[in-house]
Amino acid sequence: MRPAWRLATNSLSARRSRTALLIATVSLSAMLIAAVACAMASVHKGIHARVAATVGAADLRIQNVGKQAFDTSVLDEVRAWPETDIAMGRLYEAVPLKNARTGKEAAFTGTGVEHELEYKAKTPLMVEGRTVRAPGEIVLDTIAAKELDARVGDVLDVAVIGTPIKLTVVGIARQPPLGAIGKPEVFLTLAQTQQLAGRPGRLSEIDIIIKSGQDPEATLDRRAPAFEEAHGKALVLRLSSKITSGLVKNIQSSQIGLIISSMLSFLAAAFIIMTGLTTNVTERQRELAVLRCIGASRSLLAKAQLAVGVLIGVIGAAIGVPLGIAGAALMVKLFPEQLPSGFAVSWLGIPLAVAGSVGAGLIGASWPAFRASQTSPLEALAARSRTARRSGILLCGLIGLVLAAIHVAVLLIPTDGQVVFWLDITIGLPSLFTGYFLLGVPTFSLVARLAAPTISKLMGLPGGSRGGILGRTVLATPYRHGFTSGAMMVGLAILVAIWTNGRAVERDWLGSLKFPDAFVHGRNLTEETQQRIEQIPGVTGTAAITLQSLKTDAFGIKGLQDYSTTFVAFEPRKFFDMTALHFVDGDQATAVAELERGGAILVAREFKVAKGVGVGDTLALRYNDKSYEFRVVGVVVSPGLDIASKYFDIGDEYLEQAVNSVFGSRDDLKTIFGNDAISLLQIGIDPAADDKAVMADVRKLVGVGVISAGTGRQIKEEIRTVLSGSLLVFSVVAIAAMLVACLGVANLIIAGIQARGFEFGVLRAIGAQRGLIARLVMGEAVLIALSACVLGTI
Repeated sequence: MRPAWRLATNSLSARRSRTALLIATVSLSAMLIAAVACAMASVHKGIHARVAATVGAADLRIQNVGKQAFDTSVLDEVRAWPETDIAMGRLYEAVPLKNARTGKEAAFTGTGVEHELEYKAKTPLMVEGRTVRAPGEIVLDTIAAKELDARVGDVLDVAVIGTPIKLTVVGIARQPPLGAIGKPEVFLTLAQTQQLAGRPGRLSEIDIIIKSGQDPEATLDRRAPAFEEAHGKALVLRLSSKITSGLVKNIQSSQIGLIISSMLSFLAAAFIIMTGLTTNVTERQRELAVLRCIGASRSLLAKAQLAVGVLIGVIGAAIGVPLGIAGAALMVKLFPEQLPSGFAVSWLGIPLAVAGSVGAGLIGASWPAFRASQTSPLEALAARSRTARRSGILLCGLIGLVLAAIHVAVLLIPTDGQVVFWLDITIGLPSLFTGYFLLGVPTFSLVARLAAPTISKLMGLPGGSRGGILGRTVLATPYRHGFTSGAMMVGLAILVAIWTNGRAVERDWLGSLKFPDAFVHGRNLTEETQQRIEQIPGVTGTAAITLQSLKTDAFGIKGLQDYSTTFVAFEPRKFFDMTALHFVDGDQATAVAELERGGAILVAREFKVAKGVGVGDTLALRYNDKSYEFRVVGVVVSPGLDIASKYFDIGDEYLEQAVNSVFGSRDDLKTIFGNDAISLLQIGIDPAADDKAVMADVRKLVGVGVISAGTGRQIKEEIRTVLSGSLLVFSVVAIAAMLVACLGVANLIIAGIQARGFEFGVLRAIGAQRGLIARLVMGEAVLIALSACVLGTI
């Protein structure tokens, strides 16, 4: 064995209890990092699974403006694009079914899928059985299964002309997780659906997943003009709901919090390890000085101390990493609703945990190694008589302020957001927390001077100048206590950062998903129906919407093709009180005023893509062969309605509003087109009211034109549950970080007690009771905690 390693093992074996404490601290730190990494990987897996099950993983979508099926040759064309990773076609067709076992029958919307590809984009959450894999198989969702009283293994008859077709139920799928009031669906193979519809080689839509690293919006801008020109703009290439709803972008933005948490957890581990190894610097300097006296070289002593750090780091990682993985797996078991996709291992986080433990051990060992190698033997032997210099404390504070200022400079000086983000993650935040770690020394000194007299009085400790015995004791070793408070500070800072970021996501994104509390869809709804709904207890108001089909030249080839658009007519102020549209061009206040003035419309983003229509342009809409000019006062997308429209039977036209609709006022619709009918009603519900009771009363109005109704508030509650659950999981991690810091403090205090055994013996010899010694140690812990609270909160 090399001399350096022998010295290291002898040093560790000579202090077995303190070595065990240091290894335990490192193990807990490694466990924390591994648990954080695996918990975050599990959260990400769960969130992505919910997104995929809700809106699918597709980035782009192709649909026919007129809703007719189109040829599968378009699918081959899209698959040839270099940006395309996966492209899959679907066909929608009404499927009348009868359960041979129960005799119940009903018709549903059948979705024909390319099963080999479909489940890479949108994986249904199965309640029972499996997904479709071959013709002759069918999957029912829970609503369809209830209506047919069907179960896995039942044989369903399809009511078609000619040869009877039988389908075997192979699975029952759960309704999408972000809304439980949806239209029933059944799933078949694409070939089977084409056979049932009598439309071989036809598709209703194509979903496209682009390759990693490609930007969906840039791909759309690059491909849409040529694609729509080649197909006469009959087919619209647009962003999928996954993109327009903002789900993916906000999941990506939430990774900021995850990155910060990972980095801070690593820093917490490094600080605790370093503080633990530097607690007995003076004691080790004396030992090393003796070795220098008997001929040990400076480099040998440095290598021996570094070997101590490596051994502690390796042993700690070997114990802590498996425990961290097990802890994260237990967390998944405890929070199955928030982590529905199960446990995921972070293959990046585990090596980071090992490297962090060993690296922090090296950093912690480097300081005593450097001091011992640079100090002469006689100076090192006299080290116990040294007191901390005020200049050194001030220097720690100055360096800490400079490092904290680097963080501020990173945020203020660069103008490019991407540069700011990556500089802050790699340089700014590490500098910030390292700076606050160093600020722990002057902060602790200040807190000790201010609080020690009060704490001494409360704990019954001898008083006097400089905070009595408590103040003089802790101020004699400001670095040890200051660095310990710095280690404790990180756990609290993680908790503050997690909740700050989590609440920001909930406020800035979920708060922006503003859509009505409820929808009512019907045929020939009247103002009488609207008034009766407004009189229902718990209803705060309604907004009437009328859907009018008009002709437009914005799509298709002029003179050869004639396409319709849906004029979504609403009462502007009432509509915007309940619904938020995102303005790509223009602003809401101006748009509302112009809509109320008349002759104005909002257009969907696809009009801007297809024809370059923007604010200030005019758009001709035709009705009964007569053309009417409207001023465009805004270009909009509707993230909230993109989500809501997927789960409520609120009309096919409303579902397709993101593709080819224009928004105008009901006054214009009445005056210009003579239409005062109501197609949809948006409903506001008192927050204190019971959604189910209110909607039960609404559904009783079926006899006055109501076809279907559904509540929208449940969608937000489901999303809020996911976010709150994620915050809860991360909070458990942050609390674990503080517990690790507490154990690190215990390690340091125990080491301090062992180092001060002579001092405590003298106190006992002159009459100090055991309780006084205990209160003195507890007083030190209270001062460390107060300093950590100050640093961590700031």
